[in-house]
Amino acid sequence: MTTTEGYERRRSFLIGKAKPNAIVGRNRETGELAVLAVGCLLAMVCGFAVPTLPLKILTIVGCPVLAGAIVFAPYRKRTYYKWFEIERSYKRMVRSRNAFYTSDADTAGTTLGGKEIEVPAPPGVGQVRWISARFGPDELAVLMHLDRGTITCTIEIEGPGVGSRDAEDQEALVDRYGTLLRHVANGDGFVTRLQMLARTLPADPDAHAKDVARRGDPNAPGWIRDSYAQLLSMVSTSSEQHRTYLTACMAYTRELATEARVMSGGTDLDHGICVIMVRELNDICARLADADIKVRRPLDVPALSSLIHSMYDPEHPIDHTDGMAERDAWPAEFDAAAPLFLRAKTRESLTADPWCHATAWIREWPLTPVAVNFLAPLLVHTPDVIRTVAVSMDLEPTEVAIERMLTERVNVDAEAARQAKLGRVDDPRERAHSSRVDLRGEDLAAGAAGVNLAGYITVSSRSPEALARDKRTIRASAGKSFLKLEWCDREHHRAFVNTLPFATGVRR
Repeated sequence: MTTTEGYERRRSFLIGKAKPNAIVGRNRETGELAVLAVGCLLAMVCGFAVPTLPLKILTIVGCPVLAGAIVFAPYRKRTYYKWFEIERSYKRMVRSRNAFYTSDADTAGTTLGGKEIEVPAPPGVGQVRWISARFGPDELAVLMHLDRGTITCTIEIEGPGVGSRDAEDQEALVDRYGTLLRHVANGDGFVTRLQMLARTLPADPDAHAKDVARRGDPNAPGWIRDSYAQLLSMVSTSSEQHRTYLTACMAYTRELATEARVMSGGTDLDHGICVIMVRELNDICARLADADIKVRRPLDVPALSSLIHSMYDPEHPIDHTDGMAERDAWPAEFDAAAPLFLRAKTRESLTADPWCHATAWIREWPLTPVAVNFLAPLLVHTPDVIRTVAVSMDLEPTEVAIERMLTERVNVDAEAARQAKLGRVDDPRERAHSSRVDLRGEDLAAGAAGVNLAGYITVSSRSPEALARDKRTIRASAGKSFLKLEWCDREHHRAFVNTLPFATGVRR
């Protein structure tokens, strides 16, 4: 007989699953409802207009069935309705030559006042205005995304240390980070969204040998040089550098504009927005310190430009900020015409071949309880793959999340009662979903914030063949993390932006 006395079970975490609770109406886009309505309307019209009975029956039955197939039937892992707009937008983009972008940063010049002329961003990014604000002794880059109506800033933080902490410390860290989310969601600030960005790059395996060759003493005894060479050969030459960033996002609303005018004295709206962003970020940094997460530095304009530039060209060092300006963030050439990936090339690339990038979105999070470090296979156990993992967290107050949870609970109970009346077998998946709703309700009742998650993963490689290999590796690692991925074919130029420090990817 096996006893469990004295055994402490580790805490597990359960992520809710978003699923429609009704066939029509809930979690359905307006276009999908319009297709279903048009199908039913055509069936009614054909019932009166078609003269022959067989054809009348065929049209009355066929129109709704065709509309339902367009909206619900699986087609290439999605639905025909989803693919229709993607295909139409992709063909129009390629036909109009909007899939190709060339930066004119080298010929844009400056104004008479010495200010650099802004350079348009690549497809998918939209219009961006760069503002610089004082953040203590440092500078902070504040981005205004005019197309999305959002304002963002980014700081570099220390990673969660997956594998370097024991289970108790990791669980305590997660609890303290949950306190940060609850504070941001339920506070009276303007930050409504946070984004965690994990950037992984393979380090140069010959960097140490190059450093020894450059700074080593040529007059050292031969036995020392031989011994050190043997030591280098015994040490693994495959290593990675991990960089973690946190992006805070504010929605540009009437209340924010009013507060910004008050803070600036009604003279400079941009200055008022910067003051509010710095105030919000100071509060977030204080909460991060309470959560035992160290803030390394705020990203100013050169640092943020270098980070974005390195995502298009991984050969560009992230910390190389000398001479970087806001228009240097974008690549020199950008090609989104390929359906399975996009190409990007910078002026300082070592070769003429562009980098290939492919982005996948996390279609399904774990449906079973997982440990605190369930993302370790994807974040740290996938060597030699250049990748960026971005998780955007759209926050909502606890009261709003509770109301939404109660509505979902009513729909779940009503569906269970309807299935029981019809005498159908209880679906275990529905029971699991019902238990997730109950657990989420308990967490919300305890004061947790409502969080809507959206995750994206970008893989970068030198060639399409290497990219296909790395995509298979990432898919296998995601499977070990209990994640299901879906590659954003024919819309990689838009999906790639979700892994940039812009806090995008969640639809309100």
